[in-house]
Amino acid sequence: MPKKPAKKTGLDAPVHKDIRGEIRRNDFCGAKFNVLSTKAGYFRSGDFHPNIQYDVILKGKFRLTMRKGNKDIVSIKGENEFIEIPPNTPHLFEAITDTVMLEWWSGPFEVGYYEPYRKFVEEQFGKKK
Repeated sequence: MPKKPAKKTGLDAPVHKDIRGEIRRNDFCGAKFNVLSTKAGYFRSGDFHPNIQYDVILKGKFRLTMRKGNKDIVSIKGENEFIEIPPNTPHLFEAITDTVMLEWWSGPFEVGYYEPYRKFVEEQFGKKK
């Protein structure tokens, strides 16, 4: 079981770009959500949240790994799929194709890293842990 999220962050910077793609953070009439583009072959997340995370894939396909009990559950998620990730559930997205996804949470955004998954995210930047 992951530890309680150690890092509190806000959706401060409106745009974040890196080798994976882009995250656009939005606050529309008080509703906060992200729009993410991810290039094929890249990872996102490797984390968990104390609130439910919701995702909708608008374009493309992901391999989603979630930790349930002592098992990694892997599924393929594609266009127009709605994903609900329970609180404190480690998860990792790997883009199979170029993707666009919406994400939001059932409460304030807080994040903790699940190292067995997060290492894949960090390694793509050349930061091996």
